[in-house]
Amino acid sequence: MNLRNVYDKYSEATIVILVLLALYLISLDSYLLFHSIVEVASITVIAAVFLIAWNSRHYMKNSYLLFLGISFFFVSWIDFLHIISYKGMGIFPGSDANLPTQLWIAARYMQSISLFIAPLLMGKEINSRSISGIYFAVTCLIIAVIFQGYFPDCFIEGSGLTLFKVISEYIISLILLSSLILLRRYKDKFDSTVYNLLSASIVLTIFAELAFTFYIDVYGFSNLVGHYFKLLSFYLIYKAIVVTSLTKPYDLLYRELKMREYDLIKKKKSQEDLLETLSLVNQILRHDILNDLSIVSLSVSNLKERMSEKEIDMSEKAVNHSLKLIHEMKDFESLMYVRELADIDLRSLVLEVVQEFPVKTRISGNCTVKADSGLHSVIGNIIQNAIVHGKASAIDISMNSKGDYCELKISDNGSGIPDKIKERVFDEGFKYGKNGHTGLGLYIAKRIIERYGEISLEDNVPSGVTFIIKFYRCNDDNGYEEKLCHK
Repeated sequence: MNLRNVYDKYSEATIVILVLLALYLISLDSYLLFHSIVEVASITVIAAVFLIAWNSRHYMKNSYLLFLGISFFFVSWIDFLHIISYKGMGIFPGSDANLPTQLWIAARYMQSISLFIAPLLMGKEINSRSISGIYFAVTCLIIAVIFQGYFPDCFIEGSGLTLFKVISEYIISLILLSSLILLRRYKDKFDSTVYNLLSASIVLTIFAELAFTFYIDVYGFSNLVGHYFKLLSFYLIYKAIVVTSLTKPYDLLYRELKMREYDLIKKKKSQEDLLETLSLVNQILRHDILNDLSIVSLSVSNLKERMSEKEIDMSEKAVNHSLKLIHEMKDFESLMYVRELADIDLRSLVLEVVQEFPVKTRISGNCTVKADSGLHSVIGNIIQNAIVHGKASAIDISMNSKGDYCELKISDNGSGIPDKIKERVFDEGFKYGKNGHTGLGLYIAKRIIERYGEISLEDNVPSGVTFIIKFYRCNDDNGYEEKLCHK
């Protein structure tokens, strides 16, 4: 703990002690004033808690705090009547100490039962208006019962507290203790500081209730101690809810959102670790299988004289199919990562790709585009499909800048794509004809291009097919991040 924290801690403790001492001196001169200050301070805290809970109810996920704010607000109504009916106030002529004591017991029953119910609502959606309506009706009923004389007597002048009042204080204490036990079950739903303050507040409330079982005079010392405990209890509620909501809102009002964000970060890290592992496994398998295929291919070449033409054809097709599958798995791996986009000289990339294929090509135009390393696989996949499936002998590739995008066209002179399957060639797993393999090639190409553009196709004239790739330019002036392109 640094010096600043130590100073703040002891300064706060000093102020609390001075306030309690000042209140004691006030009680010696006017107990009625002391009582009014303590009760008004408690009501002020309740009002602040209610305002915070009510105005944040649409996005606050902690139903405990919302329910507490609403219920305590109605408790404060009865507490207010307790203040103005206190012996010596003179607002209700003819009334004695019994009326404020009845109001006190009624308010404490409502407070303790609310604290008991609140933990049971954790994680549940509550209707704030319905809760308010129920508490309004109950509060009005309690007040009516008390003022109509149907509520049991709690204080008799000359003899002190009634048995009903004393037993009620013990029952209220047991309810509060039960609420504390229930709250502990959900301590992980609260910031540790908030939970500790709320728990301490309930404990002090229990002490207050026990203190109120001893007095025989509403101005007596036991009554004074009970109000001290009540004041300290609401001071802790003030620190737990009011101060925390203003200084550290993410520890109270948005704690669930904060925890969800933390969980998402952990899940994202786990996914990234898994993807990295899968990528490594994929690379190892590709490497080992390619080595094995090289041996198989060499063996087939050495055994050509002993094998029938059909066996040779089947062997070569199997090897070629495996090689194509390996290339598709490499492309599929590129989908597992959202790589940062970079400026790519499209003409240079196309020249690099076409060198891998034994086909006549004609290249025109140039563009600089925002793309990732997966673009190499996309162009290669299109050219390979044109050769293998379309039996193309020549390919024309053109690049042109057109306003807010660059357009790449890859046209071949092959057999083309039948009209009935044109709309499905980019679908996952779609295969057509005897040369169809996994059905992932063009699907992967589409997924890669969608990161920074779009891909489509049309018939080439006089024969073959044309793939059209549009690369959207990044618009830094409109506030987009440099590494993202907007469509």
